[in-house]
Parts: sequence; structure tokens; C-alpha cells
Amino acid sequence: MASERYDSCWLRYEASIDDERLESYRRRCLHVYASDGAPELGVVREELRRGLEGVFGREPHLWHHPPRSADGFLAVGLPDEMRPITESVDVEFVRSLDDDGYLIRAVEWEESDCLVLTAPTDTGLVYGTFHLLRLLATGEPIDDLEIVEEPANAERIVNHWDNPFRGLVERGYAGQSIFDWERLPQLDERYADYARLLASVGLNGLCVNNVNTKIPGREGANEVVSQQAGWQLLESANLEKVAALAALFRRYGVRLYLSVNYASPMLIGGLDTADPLEPAVEEWWAEKVAEVYDLIPDFGGFVVKADSEGQTGPYDYGRDHAEGANVIGRAFEPYDGRVWWRAFVYSDHEDRAVQAYETFEPLDGAFDDNVTLQIKNGPIDFQQREPVSTLFGAMPETALGCELQITQEYTGQGVHACYLVPQWKEILEFDTHAPVEGSRVADLLADTPGQGIAGVGVVGDDPNWTGHYLAQANLYGFGRLCWDPDLESETITDEWVALTFGTDPEVRETVSRILLDSWQAAIDYHTGGIGLIHMMYNGETALENHYDPSPEEWPEYTGVSEDGIGVDRSSSGSDYAGQYREPLASRYDSPETCPEELLLFFHHLPWEYELADGTTVIQRLYDGCFDGVERVRVLRQRWRSLEGRIDERRYRHVAERFDEHAHQAVRWRDTLCAFFYEYSEIPDEAGRIPIEEC
Repeated sequence: MASERYDSCWLRYEASIDDERLESYRRRCLHVYASDGAPELGVVREELRRGLEGVFGREPHLWHHPPRSADGFLAVGLPDEMRPITESVDVEFVRSLDDDGYLIRAVEWEESDCLVLTAPTDTGLVYGTFHLLRLLATGEPIDDLEIVEEPANAERIVNHWDNPFRGLVERGYAGQSIFDWERLPQLDERYADYARLLASVGLNGLCVNNVNTKIPGREGANEVVSQQAGWQLLESANLEKVAALAALFRRYGVRLYLSVNYASPMLIGGLDTADPLEPAVEEWWAEKVAEVYDLIPDFGGFVVKADSEGQTGPYDYGRDHAEGANVIGRAFEPYDGRVWWRAFVYSDHEDRAVQAYETFEPLDGAFDDNVTLQIKNGPIDFQQREPVSTLFGAMPETALGCELQITQEYTGQGVHACYLVPQWKEILEFDTHAPVEGSRVADLLADTPGQGIAGVGVVGDDPNWTGHYLAQANLYGFGRLCWDPDLESETITDEWVALTFGTDPEVRETVSRILLDSWQAAIDYHTGGIGLIHMMYNGETALENHYDPSPEEWPEYTGVSEDGIGVDRSSSGSDYAGQYREPLASRYDSPETCPEELLLFFHHLPWEYELADGTTVIQRLYDGCFDGVERVRVLRQRWRSLEGRIDERRYRHVAERFDEHAHQAVRWRDTLCAFFYEYSEIPDEAGRIPIEEC
């Protein structure tokens, strides 16, 4: 990467490897016989050159034929291109792998120690190359390698919330957009390095613009607002810019997607309606999609946010969401593309949590095969912790995608360290009991065409890409979990730390502990730890930040009153609990059996209500806030212990972030404790609440 301009993230290839292991690497990887037919194979050869030079301190030898004078070599290519070496593997088995899959095997060929990396497609070779380089950069043994990899999820997508032609990124905590739409189709080398980062963790899709096209002050669902962000990319002149990006990312196996405004037939096509049942509207979508595919033959599809937060949608015309999605889906029938229809729909309602299920569950089976329903992981909005959406498991006849948020909108943004892989593991391993016990969210998404995981992107033009060096771990972990949801959090964390900060055992252990403990800290000081949500500042749209504490703004989400706190979503309230399958519905319905970490999400309880350990609700909230601050102070101290073991630039950046993090955690603690105290009027018996500071 161009490290003088920006960080290399986890593609540093700066391994510190013992002599015996390094000799093994040299024997099998210093000489490389790699095919070079397709553009993807040029990417493979270039990445091998970069990575192996980093590991060995010298350029490897790249050959167009098997080297006869070497003690061993690495052979990389499709089975038919690498004969006779690939005869040492089961060629038919390799051909049977998923298109993105690959095989890496240590073999002996004509008395030489060799590694064979082969795959059914060029894209599989790209993913396999990054896997092999990851093993070398982390010092793993390769003499007896036998690796067969296939992605669990067919679709593994990052959704950028970039606003083209303005350079801004909604929830952009890492600076402005890395895409310069005014200069495109001229390409920047950073685009290629971004493609490398995505491909290195197995991601295969990128939506380049914002789903949120609403403009502050918009009135009326059908009003056309010319300043809306991103819809212009569907204009013919701008599609050439998108095509230039698509050609670059294609080399790395990453397909491009566009977020489109549902009113595009009006905004771009000059129609006076976007009614999905109007023939002219259907014809316009078909013609526009055909135009896109003329320029981008491997185009991924459209992401659509409709009838949500003031945006145009099928409800404006008395149509349901299946009718709204299918008119666009039919335009993709001649092509290998999809509509990703977001299920983030809410309006005035006594409890927003129940709306997505009420809206979409009755439409199961009504969506066309090339429509994927993109569901946020929880019923509200990327909170520090919330229950898993009830739509997972409720729509067996519909293609589903899980939407996660990589950028930290509610968990400290680009300032606080909050590692989200443990959160995502909790979501993906959640047992929906639909149709039977053991039906995890991960299993419902996996191995099905058109399904997978989408993540709201974190990347901006900051030199470190993510606004906080430790936030790079969230993008890395997102990709690794999309590829294999069964990977353990500890495994992913150790990989990232070793690739990013080196193989020093103390650094690996310390940074891993910081990351793995950071999510619980964020839960505690942001919420008190037992299920509260939406405690942040919102205010006027122009000032909205979702960063500062302001729990008094959200009484509908906290359920705060003099007699207690929490929202009743049991059978006696909105009955969100009842949308789950049994035994989950009964478990959540009773405060005695509801998991304590979600207790106040499902129940409004008296301040004096006693939890299982005899602690009252008010005391647990106080304790949680204080515990969160102490956890952050421990994280900061752990980082400080690494001074001198990490380069000064990154050490100082993170150390200063932790200073601010600790300050803000105290601010959250004191604001929330004062809020609880004001309503409860119950003094803290332990005397731990500094009321004079609050």
C-alpha cells in the first residue's frame, strides 16, 4: 500500500518469524509458478510479490513454468492451467468447490517440496492467495497444509453510506469519502488498496453510495428533492464513473452495487409517478437496469430503502413492499443481479420494535426470487445490545440478508474503542428455534444463493481508514465472519493483532484482551447493562450526533417514570416477545426468565425490583455505569503498557483516543446516574453515586 499517504492496515506483511519456520517458508514459497491469464491472476501475482517480499525481505522468483532447480516452489493456478502439478490433488473435487472456494495443499512433486494453491475460478485463487499470505504473516506452519475453504455466505457486502458529489459520509467517523466522484472515471491507487482490504477478508460486494437519501426538512412523501444524495449515479453520464470503479474492483472478486431512490423513475426518468403497478414505471426500471449491465456486466444489484424515515416507497401508492420490490426485481431477471430491499421501516407507532415483523412477515413468499430482504440485526437500530430481530426464522420462503453496522454509530464512533465481533457472534449464533431447536441465524443465511450479510461501512479518507486504528479490527472481523461465522472471536482477534501489530506474544495478548473486553465496557457505561437503549443525544437534525449522552430525549425507549424503568414488550405490553418461537417467547415474556442483559428491553420494572442476586434494578444500573468506566480505565492502562513495543505513531494515536474515551465514559456515567436518581428518588445505599458531580 501507499503507506506514505495512508496505513497498510492488516496487509503490512511484516512478520517476525523464527529461523526454522522461515526456512520452511523459503523452501516452499520463495519460488512461485503462477498462471497469469485472467486479470484476477495479475492481482494474484502482484499480491504474492508484495506479501512474500515482506516475509522474506526480498522479492520472490515468479516463473511461467515449474522451476526445476529449486528445492521446492509454490504453484498457483486453476487445475487445468497447472498440470501436471495439480495431478497431485483431486481435480474433480476442486472443480466441485464453490466459485469462491479454494484448496491449499502441501505436496511432493518430482522430489521437490511444493505448495499447491488451486481453485475452480480465478476469484477463488484471489481469496486463497490472501489466506496463504495470512498464514505466513502470522508465522503459522505450512509443511503439512491441507486447507479446503468455501464461504458460508454467498453474499458478503459492505454498504457505504457515502453521499456522492458532496464528499460526505453519513455516520462517517473516518473523514470524508475515499471516492472522488468529480474526478472519476480517473482512478486513484487507494481504490485498489481498498479492494485489496476487502478481498483479503473474503468480501465480494460493495455498495458505493448512501441508502439514506432523505434531505432535512423534506415534506410530503412524493416531493422530488434535487439535492438528494446518490440518485444521480443512475444517470447515464455518471454510470461511466461507476463502471470505472467496477472494472477495478472486479479484478479482486468484488462486485459493485448501487443504492437507488425509489422515486428514480421521477427523479431521472421524468415520469410523474413511481407506482410499482404502472407499466411505464416497470418499463423504466427494465431499461435502466439493461443500461447498467451494458456497462457493468457483473453488476451486483440495487439496495433500496423505501417508506422509511420520510423516503418515497410503495406505501405512497397504496402498494405493499413485495409489490414495490418485485417491480425492480423483474428488471434483473435477465441478469445475475439482485434487489436488496431493506426491512428498516418504521413510522408513528406505540412500539417501533414490533413494526418490521408486522410489515414483512405476512408477505413471506410474496417476494420474487431475485429480491433479498435485508434485515437489521435487531428491531431498533444498531444499539449497544438489543435482541435479535424476530424476522429471522419467520420468513422461510423469502431470501434474507442480515445487516450489521461496522461503523460505531452508537458505540463511541471514531473515538471509543469498541470491538464488535463478539456482538456479531452473539447475533449469528442466536438460536431462532425456527423451525426447530438449533436453527441459528448463521445457518438460516448460509449456503443459500442470494442470502448473506451486509455491513454498514466504516472506511473514510483518514490516513488510518477507520478513524481509530483499533476500529480496523471491526472491518477485518466483519469479513472473516461473513466468510466463516463459526470462527471464534479469539481466533479472529489474534489474527488481526498479529497481522497489524506483529507477532510479539505480549502485544498479541494485550491488544487481544483490550479488544475482547471493550464491547462489554461500552454496554455498561452507555446503558447500565441490563437492556436499556437509545440513551444518546439526537436533537435537531443538523446537530444530531448519537454520541453524547441525553437519556431524557427518549422516554419512549427507556420507559422511565417515577415507578420504574424499561419498556413492556411482554404479552401485557406490545408483545414483541410473542413474535419469537417457543421457548423464546415464554422466556422473554417473564422478568424471572428473561436474560438480565435484555431485561429492561422487554419489561418495565420498579426501581426496587430485585434481580437474581438480590441487587435492585436501580443499584444494578448504578453499578453497571461505574463498572463501565472502570473497564475503560483498565483498557487504557493495558494499552499504555505497550509503549515502546508499538511504533510511536500508532501508539500515540490510540493512547490519546483512550484518554478521551475514559473522559467520555465518566461523562456518560454521571449523566445516566443523575437521570436514574432524578426519577427513582432512591438514594444509593452503597454511596457510590457522586451526586454532586452528576
